[in-house]
Amino acid sequence: MKPINKTSTYLSLAVFILSVTSCSSSNGKELEITNINPIPIRFQFKLNSIPKELKGERISYTLQFYFCPDTKAKDCYTPVSTKTQKSAKPLQSSIDQITFQEVIPNQWTHLSIRLEGIEKIQGKYSPGHNPFWIQNTDSVLKKQNITHDFTFVSQENLIPNRKQEELAAKFAPILVFHKDKKYLPTNMEKYVNFFHPKEYTLPNKDIRRKSLGQTTWNYVEFPDLRDRETQTHLYYHVRYAKTTVSGTTKETLPGFRDDGNYWYEVGNGDMVVSYWIWYDWNEGPTKFGNIHQGDLESYALLVSRDGKPKRILLTGHDHILLDTDFRNINSLKNHPILYVAKGNMGSDGGNPTSAYGGYTVKLHAGNALFNYISDPWDVFPSFDPEKSILIVPKDLSEKDLTSVKIGSGIKDKSIQTKEDSESDNLPESTRYIDASKMIKQKIERLVAWEEPGWVDQTADKDPDGHHKVDPKLSSFFKFRGRLGKHPRSDLRIRELHQYGESPENAPFKTNIEQHYTFESPKSERSYTDREGNYGPKFLGDDSTPQK
Repeated sequence: MKPINKTSTYLSLAVFILSVTSCSSSNGKELEITNINPIPIRFQFKLNSIPKELKGERISYTLQFYFCPDTKAKDCYTPVSTKTQKSAKPLQSSIDQITFQEVIPNQWTHLSIRLEGIEKIQGKYSPGHNPFWIQNTDSVLKKQNITHDFTFVSQENLIPNRKQEELAAKFAPILVFHKDKKYLPTNMEKYVNFFHPKEYTLPNKDIRRKSLGQTTWNYVEFPDLRDRETQTHLYYHVRYAKTTVSGTTKETLPGFRDDGNYWYEVGNGDMVVSYWIWYDWNEGPTKFGNIHQGDLESYALLVSRDGKPKRILLTGHDHILLDTDFRNINSLKNHPILYVAKGNMGSDGGNPTSAYGGYTVKLHAGNALFNYISDPWDVFPSFDPEKSILIVPKDLSEKDLTSVKIGSGIKDKSIQTKEDSESDNLPESTRYIDASKMIKQKIERLVAWEEPGWVDQTADKDPDGHHKVDPKLSSFFKFRGRLGKHPRSDLRIRELHQYGESPENAPFKTNIEQHYTFESPKSERSYTDREGNYGPKFLGDDSTPQK
C-alpha cells in the first residue's frame, strides 16, 4: 500500500555564491567546484564483452556537467554543459575504445557519462552503471585524465529454476487474517485479457521530472474482478544477494537510479528469496482514505548458499518495517507466520504484513488535526482460532497445524518497548495453538518472476537454457509502471475519500522493496510510527523455529 507521510495526508487539499571554491557534498566529502583556468581533459572509454546484438550499432558518449552543491536546489538538475562524442565507426567486435579531449566547464560538482545507442540490449545486458558518475575533486583536475570501462554482463538469473522453485516453496508464508477481512490475496493472471497500458501525468513533486525530464509514467486499468477467480497465487524471485542497481553509487545525484539496469554476482553465495502478495483492492488504513485498485505487499528472506534462513525483511508504507534474524519470528517447517492488518473505523486495511500478531500501530496522517479526524491504524490479527483465518502453503496439512508455537519458546525473552508499555501491546508467553480448523484456503500456485528483459528471449548465460513463461504472465513481467486504475493520489471531497496510488510492478520497484540490495552488512531495523513499532516482540534462538 502507499504510505502516509508527514508531507502529504489522506485529507490534504490536494545557489550558493559562485565565488565559493568548494562545498560539502551530501556524503560529507569536499567537492572542488571552480576551475579558475579552464583546461582540456583527456577522456578514454572502453567497451568490453559487447553483446553481438550491438554489432553494426554506432555508439555515442554524452557528458553532462552539473553544478549541484545542494541537491535540493531548484536548478540543481539543469546541466551547465552537455557534450556528446560519437564513435568514428559502427561496432564490429566484442571490444571498442574511444579517446578524445574536451574543455570542461569552470564550475561543476557532478559529471555523468552516459553510454548511448545500446537500446537493443536494454534489460538483457548491463554495461554497469549507466550513466557513470564522477564528483569534482582536486584529484580529478590534477590527473587531467578521465577513464572508464563499460563491461557488459548478462542480466539473466544465475540460479537454476529448480533451485529457485525449491527455495520459494520452502519459505512460502502462513498468512493470518482477521475473520472478517474482505479482500484476501488473489492473483494477477485473471486480468490478462484486460492488459492495455496507458500513461498518466507524473505529480509535480516526482523527482523524475527533475532528473530525467520525464513527465509521464505507465499504468494499467483493470475491471473490477474482486469477486472472481479468487485463488491465491504467490509471486517470487530468487537471486544472489550480491546484486547492484545502476545509479546507486555515492557519487550519483538522487533520481538517476535505473531499476531496469542491474546485474548479479555470486559473491559468498547468499541468496534473496523475494515474495509479492497480490490484492485486488486496498482500503485503508482508515475509512477516509488510501483507497486504490491493486496492492502488492512483499517480504524477503536472506538465505545461505545451502538454503538456511538467516534474516527476514518486511516492507510497507514505503518503509522497511522489520529486518531481523529469522529466529526472532515464528515459523513452521520453515514457513514464516505472517499477519496481515486491517484498518481503523471499519476499513479493510492497507494489507501491511507483520511477523507478529495481536498488536496495533497508529500511523501519521500529517498533523494533529488529521490524526484526530482520520486516525489511521494498522490492526494486526492474533493467532486465534476464534478470531482469525489462515491461507497456507499447499504442502501443509491440518495435521501439521494441530500444535503451532506462537512465541519464542524461551523464558524471559519477550521484548517490551516503550510503546508497548503505554498500550495494550504487551508480549504474551509462548502458546501452542491448534490451528487445524483455521485454514480458509491454500496458496494454489507459486509463480516465478522472470527477468523482464529476457521474457521469451533466446537464452545466453541462463543455466536452464530458456526464458519461456506462461503467456498469461508475459505482459506483467515486461511491464514497468503501476498496476491498477489509481496511478496517482486523488482527493474526492464529495466522497470524503482520498484515493491512493496503485502499486508499482515488481520485482524491480522504485522504492526500498529491492530486498537486501542496498543493505550490507545486514542489521537490525524496525519502523516506529505515530504510536507503536513493527519491530520484534521477542528474541528467539535456534529452538524457536518449529520443525
